[in-house]
Amino acid sequence: MSEHNNMHDLDETADKTVAAINKVDTKVTEMRQRRMADPDTLGDKALKMIIPSLAGLVGGKLFQMVWNSVMARVHPSPDDDAKDQQQGLMMSVLFAAASAAFGTLLTRLSDKGANSLVHHMQIKRDR
Repeated sequence: MSEHNNMHDLDETADKTVAAINKVDTKVTEMRQRRMADPDTLGDKALKMIIPSLAGLVGGKLFQMVWNSVMARVHPSPDDDAKDQQQGLMMSVLFAAASAAFGTLLTRLSDKGANSLVHHMQIKRDR
């Protein structure tokens, strides 16, 4: 009787193992099909990531340079530093909001541009 239970346990373990392997195989097949259906190459994906990131970085630095230039013209004298300190928090919040809005706009535009560029490259590749 003990031998019969051992065989039953072995069959049950084998069935569970086969079911788990089939589940993994199905998942791998689905992932491969999604990858094959995706027209983006590794280079395409890199471009779609790098272009908006660089545009956001460069745009943020340019915005900060323009902001600093404007602020230097508005408050060129150290005589009004006490007044500047009072307005500092408000100006910091204004800078953060304006910078974030500009960065978001620039990143979205560059994202659309990168997608358009990659789409154009894919059309040329498929010819």
